[in-house]
Amino acid sequence: MMLKSLIDAIEILESKDPLNLLRTKLKDVEYEEKKIGEVTFVKVYYGSGGRERVEILGRLGAIQMQNTSKGLVSDADGAIVTLAVLLELLNLKEKGITLDVDVSFVTNISLNAKLIPHQPFNFMVPLIGLDEALKEEVDPKAGLILSIDSTKGNRLAKFDDFALTHVIKDGHILKLKDEVIDIYNRVTGHEVYIVSLTTGDLTPLDFNVYHISTLISPWLYTDSPVIGIATVSKQMIPGYVTGVQDIEMLEHASRFCLEMLKYVEGGGKVYDENELKELKEKLGESNLQRVKRWKT
Repeated sequence: MMLKSLIDAIEILESKDPLNLLRTKLKDVEYEEKKIGEVTFVKVYYGSGGRERVEILGRLGAIQMQNTSKGLVSDADGAIVTLAVLLELLNLKEKGITLDVDVSFVTNISLNAKLIPHQPFNFMVPLIGLDEALKEEVDPKAGLILSIDSTKGNRLAKFDDFALTHVIKDGHILKLKDEVIDIYNRVTGHEVYIVSLTTGDLTPLDFNVYHISTLISPWLYTDSPVIGIATVSKQMIPGYVTGVQDIEMLEHASRFCLEMLKYVEGGGKVYDENELKELKEKLGESNLQRVKRWKT
């Protein structure tokens, strides 16, 4: 049950030493820790020899801010959802149910972050900086990236459940396939909530333009499609405050990720490849390709 897996994930991540609990919990899987400076990345690989590989990427500055507060901060949502989906896949495996798809789970389990100027609230970013984090986070072998990020400190995405972005690929914003929207509708029981993106959102964070969050920044380091999964709120909430985790929303977001893995397992596509072809034929390559930080 996803709710149980979600609670287990929160129990681990809100502890004083979450890494020690993770090592114990995940001792029987392909588990890797990589520490760069004061930032610890956790990578877990779920392999079944599937035709497709999907990355579940939990983006955040830190899960806690132990220098200034106690407990999980709002920014921890990406790590929570990533770990919940992983635990649920392992629970299903114990029940004899496996998915014919390979999945890499990547997130940041740091206990502090730095704040950089942003309106209406400062952004939380990893202590090593956003670009260095993205270099480590993005799986170059993934054919699809689901990027999960807390996106509450803004005036634009004000919903009472998680929201999606359209697909980002090659500097283009491509409409989500109807089948993906159907999955969202079934999981949440309501109409799809979409994060409104601007051109600025596709640029690196060092561009002096507004960014709603770093939700879709992974596109700068991959040629694969990226879908943003934003945990949002009706009110404006900074990433560094505690006591704001929305259990229902986190469960919906986690269940959506699991259903997306099943969809990909069945050969489902997230965007219409003919639309991308048409755009490139009529308009050429997107100028945003020039700002990519990773080149093929």
